[in-house]
Amino acid sequence: MNQTMLKGGSPDRFGYEWATYNTILPESRDQLKHWLGTTPLESFATKRVLDVGCGMGRNSYWVAKAGAREVVAVDVDEGSLNSARQNLGGMPNVSVKPLSAYDLAPDKLGAKFDAAICIGVLHHLADPPKALEKMWSCLASGGELHLWCYGKQGNRIWLVPIQMARFLGSRLPIQASHVLAKIFTAMIWPVLHYFPWKTPYYRRFKELSYKNIESIVFDQMLPRIAHYWTAEDMHALVAPLGGKALVEEVLGNSWHVCVTKT
Repeated sequence: MNQTMLKGGSPDRFGYEWATYNTILPESRDQLKHWLGTTPLESFATKRVLDVGCGMGRNSYWVAKAGAREVVAVDVDEGSLNSARQNLGGMPNVSVKPLSAYDLAPDKLGAKFDAAICIGVLHHLADPPKALEKMWSCLASGGELHLWCYGKQGNRIWLVPIQMARFLGSRLPIQASHVLAKIFTAMIWPVLHYFPWKTPYYRRFKELSYKNIESIVFDQMLPRIAHYWTAEDMHALVAPLGGKALVEEVLGNSWHVCVTKT
């Protein structure tokens, strides 16, 4: 549900989103904890962490709060970067850099990292294998790459309406897409609260604020590229890295993948 950094993708549209929905909500900490699967947020304590596709900086914020020694947050659109700088500017252990996932390299970032996170970004990229290769190059031996990506399972009931909304939202002027997102949110808000959802992800919507739901709806309408992967797809994507991979289901409709560099 986050940002992208790709040629031919939608960095400008996500930049508009994160310039508009730029407040770090307390509930976003629990969202990140879910996206990390069985990896505790506290496991980033004392580590040097790279946040690829940081958006407005909420994941970097919570990783830094968990005790990371240093967090480097990267993105490409000025809307995202400005919001990230505002949200993270008071944290001495965090820096924000304008850098594409495709241009990551240790010499551009000062040193290799103990961990890298890429939350809600990889599935919006035109060339996921190249981005993974670049992230991998920035990890030190023993480092961990954490990915959160859309899954095919658990989303099938929503895929048709989501794809219809995305077809419109990714082509309309961004302001028009924003207005539509507000209308759609008002329409689905009662459904999210009273429909007996089987997928844990959709059941959790009852715990989120209206503003958060609105940003999620808007986020779904923006990208020109959105991959929905199976567990087999995730294994195939990270296999060329050669690390030890853990692929686990998150909330019944997505994947957390942790790849350890041996």
